[in-house]
Amino acid sequence: MKPRFLIVLLSAIALLLLVLSACQQPPATPEKVIETVTVVETVMVEPEKVVETVVVEKPAEDPLAAAREFLKGKKICAVLPGPVNDAGWTTTAYNALVNLRDNWGMEIAYREETKVEEAEAVLREFAEAGCHIVYAHGFEYFDAINAVAKEYPEIQFLQTSRCTGQEPNVVGVCFSTGEGGYFVGLKMAALTKTGKTAFVVGQSFPQIEWSVEMARQAFKDSGKEGQVDLVAVGSWNDPAKAKELTKALVEQGYDVFVLLADAGDIGTVEALKEAREAGKEVWGISWVKDKNYLAPSIVLGGWEERVWKQIENAAVAYAQNGKPLGKGMPQGVVDEVVTLNPSYGLLPEDVEKQIFDLFNRYKQEGQKVIPNLVVRTDL
Repeated sequence: MKPRFLIVLLSAIALLLLVLSACQQPPATPEKVIETVTVVETVMVEPEKVVETVVVEKPAEDPLAAAREFLKGKKICAVLPGPVNDAGWTTTAYNALVNLRDNWGMEIAYREETKVEEAEAVLREFAEAGCHIVYAHGFEYFDAINAVAKEYPEIQFLQTSRCTGQEPNVVGVCFSTGEGGYFVGLKMAALTKTGKTAFVVGQSFPQIEWSVEMARQAFKDSGKEGQVDLVAVGSWNDPAKAKELTKALVEQGYDVFVLLADAGDIGTVEALKEAREAGKEVWGISWVKDKNYLAPSIVLGGWEERVWKQIENAAVAYAQNGKPLGKGMPQGVVDEVVTLNPSYGLLPEDVEKQIFDLFNRYKQEGQKVIPNLVVRTDL
C-alpha cells in the first residue's frame, strides 16, 4: 500500500504548490474599457425666414411741379371781347383765368368788352402794370398784340384763335381747324329737311371759314345735298342783331343753325323758339360749349372747345421754357382740348351712334378714317 500512498501524497503536494503559486502572481491588469459617448449637440437653428421684398412706391413726382412753382404768384392779364357771363367764348376765357388762379397759384386781371380799336392801349397798360402774361382772347386782336409784344420782349404774350406765334414772345394757340366743322356738319346734314343751313357767328375769321368749309365737305360725304352758309352778326355781344338775322334766315327756309355768336346766341335761340311756336321745324347746334340748356327740345350738343385746357398748356410751355417764347400751339381732338357733345335724343339713335362711332375711330386712328377731312394748323 506504501507506493499508492506515496503517489497520492505527491499529487497533493503538487496541487498545493500550484495554488500557492497562483496566489503569488500579480493581479491581472484589468481590461481597459473605452466608453464611446455619442454627444448630440443641439444647435438652435432659426427657421428659414421668408423675406418679402416690399416695394414701397414713392409718390410719383408731379412732372408739372416745377412749372407750378414757376407760375405761382405771377400775374396773367386778359383782354376780352365780351362780358364774362356771355355763356360762350368770353366765359371760356374767364374759366381759363380762374383755373390758373385756383390750380396754379397765379394772380389774374381782365378787361371785358374790349373793342379792337382799344386793344393796343389796354395791352400796353397791362404790360406796364407788371403782368407776366398778357393774353388777348380772339383773332380780332392779332395786329394789336403783335405790335405791343415787340415793345416788351421780356413779357410773355398769348393769343387765342391763331395757330401761329411771333418770335420771340407771342404764343398763338388755336384749335386744329376743320375737325369741329366736319362733325357738326354731319349733324347738320342729318337734321335738315330743306337743305339750307347756316353758321350764325359773331365775326368771321379764317378758322371759322375753314370750319364752314369742312361742314360742307361733311354734307357731301353723307350723301345729302344742301348748303352751309356763314352769316356774321358783326359783334360777339349783340343778341338783338343775331335774333333779327336768324328770323330772316328762317323766313328764307333755313332750318339748322350753328350757335357761334357768344352772347348773340341767346338772340338766335329766341328766334328759333318763336319759329317752333309758329309750327316750323328748326334746330340749333352748340359751338364753344354745350348750350342745350337754352332750349332742350331745340338745341343739340355740338362742338365743345376747352379753352381752359388750351390756355393752361400755353402757360405751362412758358414756365417750362423759363422765359417768354414765340410759337404756334395748335391743339385738337387727340389733345383732348375739344370734343363732340351728345344730341340729347334730338337725332335718331342710329344716326347719333354712327356719328359718335366715327368720332371715336378718328380719335384713335387719326385722319385716315376720314380721307376728305382736311385739318388746318396754319391759320
